[in-house]
Amino acid sequence: MRQIMGRLVTLTALDLADTLKPPGFDIMIVLLAALGGSLAVIQPLTQGYVIVFSVLEITMIAITIYLALRGAAGITSLIESGIMNVYLSYPIPREGIAVVLLISRVLVPSILLLGAPTLVAVIILWRNVIDHPLEVVAMYSSYLIQAFFYGSVFALISLKAKTPGASGVISVAFYFVYNVAAVLLAHIGASRGLEELTKIANSMILHIALYNMYSGAYNLDLWNLAFVPLAAGLTASAFIVYFTVRFEP
Repeated sequence: MRQIMGRLVTLTALDLADTLKPPGFDIMIVLLAALGGSLAVIQPLTQGYVIVFSVLEITMIAITIYLALRGAAGITSLIESGIMNVYLSYPIPREGIAVVLLISRVLVPSILLLGAPTLVAVIILWRNVIDHPLEVVAMYSSYLIQAFFYGSVFALISLKAKTPGASGVISVAFYFVYNVAAVLLAHIGASRGLEELTKIANSMILHIALYNMYSGAYNLDLWNLAFVPLAAGLTASAFIVYFTVRFEP
């Protein structure tokens, strides 16, 4: 068991080195950190949840596209180059390799890309943040879970597409269709006075649901906050099961 864990850590480090290699990732980190600082300076932000929302809402699209074009599409590059066969030749269970891919291609990049602008904003506005630390942590976590959900879907798509171009296009298309569907449901719900439909739309975007809860815009139920975490868990599980049982490079 200890040997397997050691091999998993080694494989994770190797795959992370590929995912986070310069110049793409380091430039992205610097740009997002600068954007977070700019947004924190030019807006009169006081509440913890508003600070995180104002900083990350704009950067979320860039982070998601990065996960689609560099993270999940990177899995297809491993397949095309034959490196995936090397991964599969390791004396490691297939489900372990699937978990490694989710960590290195989705989870760690999401943590860092979301964390950079948030950290800069927190440092600049620390006098306001210190009074609302739980709001900041909760909002950051909601964005992280939402990004992990998107990234898990993208990773699953990559196993079927098997080429970086197709994987990237389908993943980005899924992101926009999913968000447009949420906007349309929210618009229909608001225009026709259907509050439940609006709640469903908000539930599809966890950070929107949490923001509305903090602001008092809606009286949300528990399932409104549980929808995206549950979807992320199911999608990640589907990726692991498919990679373990059906995937052939």
